[in-house]
Amino acid sequence: MWPWNDSAAWEALCRGQTCPLCVPGAPPDTILSLPATHVVVPRRACLPGYVCLVSRRHVVEFHDLTSAEASAFTADLLRVSAAVRPLRRAVKINLASLGNLVPHLHVHVCPRIPGDRFEGRPLDPGDGRDDVYADAEHETYVAALRLALVPSCPQ
Repeated sequence: MWPWNDSAAWEALCRGQTCPLCVPGAPPDTILSLPATHVVVPRRACLPGYVCLVSRRHVVEFHDLTSAEASAFTADLLRVSAAVRPLRRAVKINLASLGNLVPHLHVHVCPRIPGDRFEGRPLDPGDGRDDVYADAEHETYVAALRLALVPSCPQ
C-alpha cells in the first residue's frame, strides 16, 4: 500500500512529524552537509556511486522552497553531480526527485555506466542491493567524494 492511501499517516509525513529524513542531526548515511542539503551515500544502493541529496529543511516539493533555498539546493545538486560523474566514470547522470514514499524533498543522483544493471530500462533508486560495492569500495568512494566536494574535508 502506498503511504498516501492512509491520509492521516501521509499528512503526518508531509508535516514532518513522522518523516524518517527529519532525524536529529542528519539522515542516516550522511557523509557531509552542504549549504542546503545533506549528502547521503548508503552502502545499500541501486548502483555504485548512488547519492541521495536531501533537503536540510523539511519541504515536500521543490516549489515549497524559497527562491534563495531553491538556488542553494540547485547549487548543491550541480556540485554533487559534477563530483560523482568522474569518480564513477559515468557516461550519464540520472536525477530523480520522486517522494512518493517519503514526502521530503530529495534527489536521487544515479551515475550510469555501460552494462549497469538497469541498462535498457528505467532505473529504480529504491531497488537497493547490498552487493553493489566490492569490499572497501564504498569507503574509498565516500572518501573520494568528500574530497571532491570539500577539498579540506577530513578523511
